[in-house]
Amino acid sequence: MKDIKQSNTGKAIKGMSSQTIVTLVLGVAEVIGFSVMSRLLTKEDFGYYAAITAVTMIFQSFSETGIGSALIQKKNPDSHYVNNAFTLSLIVGLFLSLLLCVLSRPLSIAVVDTPKMTFPLILMSITILGHCLVSVNISIMYKRLEFLKVGLINLIAFMVSITVEILLALRGFGYYAIIARATLVTIVTLILSYFYAHTGFRLELDKQSFKDIFGFSGWLMASSVVRNLSQQVDKLMMTRLLSVEALGAYNRPKEFITKIAGKLNGIFDTALFPVLSDVQDNKQSLQNALSKSLYYLNIFGMVIGTSFIFNSELVIRIFFGQEWLSLKLLVQIFSFYLILNVDGRLMDCFIRSIGKTKAQFYFRVVQLLITVAGLAIGAQWGMHGVAVAVIAANFIMVIIKLFYVSSFIGFNRNDAIKTILSSWQFILILIPAYIATQLMLPNTIIGNCIQAGVYVILVGLLFFAFPIMVGKRYKNEIYYKMIDVVRKKIFK
Repeated sequence: MKDIKQSNTGKAIKGMSSQTIVTLVLGVAEVIGFSVMSRLLTKEDFGYYAAITAVTMIFQSFSETGIGSALIQKKNPDSHYVNNAFTLSLIVGLFLSLLLCVLSRPLSIAVVDTPKMTFPLILMSITILGHCLVSVNISIMYKRLEFLKVGLINLIAFMVSITVEILLALRGFGYYAIIARATLVTIVTLILSYFYAHTGFRLELDKQSFKDIFGFSGWLMASSVVRNLSQQVDKLMMTRLLSVEALGAYNRPKEFITKIAGKLNGIFDTALFPVLSDVQDNKQSLQNALSKSLYYLNIFGMVIGTSFIFNSELVIRIFFGQEWLSLKLLVQIFSFYLILNVDGRLMDCFIRSIGKTKAQFYFRVVQLLITVAGLAIGAQWGMHGVAVAVIAANFIMVIIKLFYVSSFIGFNRNDAIKTILSSWQFILILIPAYIATQLMLPNTIIGNCIQAGVYVILVGLLFFAFPIMVGKRYKNEIYYKMIDVVRKKIFK
């Protein structure tokens, strides 16, 4: 059992390490592209694109986690099972793409009260079929723990598409430039995934295989649709509640933060899911994994989240532009999503790993209802009220799912809460430091840079000079090992 545990830990570490490198490079490239596009397009352009993607993402839900996750969760999928999964993906993709084309005009009128989104939605329907087919290839590579290959595919697809996007934006194509990038990413990813995965699919229609796949992925697909609906409902409602321009202003910081959260937490999610699936019947292994991942991923999430809260003005000046400084509070509100997303993604990973996809569906229905109720209330206070409602809904659902997972694997709920709170204790030092710098430093680029320097120095001191301020567990399990490694490197 010990060897199995060490083997699984090694797989997770290896997967995280290889994918982290590519993900960080991709993340840097994406924020640079984000910064450039923020200066080339208007808030109205971003508003229309946000509404278009809100509709498209709901359709893409069927391809994101359902059939692909069924391949990963299956312990020993043979070629017959894989071929049926591919065939099912093709059928679903074609159906959804055609459905989006047919419904493009009524959906456009329903969301923005104009048929202006009709043709863009038809163009985006290409991404639906592409995502369905890509999901099988990518899942096969995840099953093999080939995280580096997946990262390289995403990096190449992004670099090609962002180049085209910037060129089109410079030539005045408006939000069509962003649509072109989204479509091109799907096409390039599809081509490269077939090359790297070395797959040779055949069309197979087997009733039993379809039943097995839907036995796992059916509820997962449904929950994915509801999840994306709850994540996009603010964008679907804001054009009616406020305006398209307000949606563009609101969604720009939200998109920036959620993309970073998705990239960072995706490293752990994709690496942990195959490993947790292997030990899904061993509650002791699941308890150990939950305890460690809760503690260390929450430390990671809190460092990233507070860095954006602490340095919101500098982030806006660099990645948005001077004209977006009025959105400082929005950036700070959405920074909490970086913290909550760690636990949300972690709980979803555990729920999928133990095969409780039906429960996950019900959780997401509850989240959708809470989000809609929150938006109805929060919209009275404009964009900021909507943002707070979204964050509050995420917080409530994290607690609910944490209690469910803890109960299922026999992990004490109070211990789970204590683990999270103990990982956050270092912010007691950061809060007064933030207040002091806000009061003492001018809101200029120089003042913002000094404030960033204060944050980096303070965090460095906490983690490397005063580890007890971070926590006893960090000090005993990580700090001393880290110091030993450094000493061996220096004195070898």
